Amino acid sequence: MADPADIQRLLGDLAREGTVISVDHAAGTARVQFEDLITGDIPWLMPRAGKTRIYSPPSIGEQVLVIAPEADTDRAIIAGSLSSNAHPNPAQDGSTVIAFEDGARLAYDPATHALTIALPSGGTAAIVADGGLSVTGPLSVDGPVDVTGKLTASDDVVGGGKSLKDHVHDKVQPGQGVSGKPL
Repeated sequence: MADPADIQRLLGDLAREGTVISVDHAAGTARVQFEDLITGDIPWLMPRAGKTRIYSPPSIGEQVLVIAPEADTDRAIIAGSLSSNAHPNPAQDGSTVIAFEDGARLAYDPATHALTIALPSGGTAAIVADGGLSVTGPLSVDGPVDVTGKLTASDDVVGGGKSLKDHVHDKVQPGQGVSGKPL
């Protein structure tokens, strides 16, 4: 039977905390520094890697947990990340948050049933759905709206307080005269 101290050392080498020092995005690998050594290029676990894939590489300076079967760093994998002073949790409640380094955030708060997507100044978003896009519920737009193509309203269109469907012009003469702008 193995010496208990040897077993503890082996278990300690099986899972270790370290800091990412380089990332090779094309290869899907990173190097991790521990107090006493630096790994070679090792892969990181992904939440999904089959027909559905989620890609979220680690970043330099990120604290990670490395699993090394039989303490062999050539077979090691980055199993996950750990919050740190340099990279604290992006929320302190029951929310699910994805926070990006440029300040963009995707957050869902189940307590308030609120989904928030926030982009930094100058950020853009695109939804491509050539089969159509449907929004159910009130829609508020703060800013100009440009439409390419036909705009159809099933009820009324109101602009500047004037109903397109129900406004009338007074002082209109029958015949071929052209009315002025709505009052």
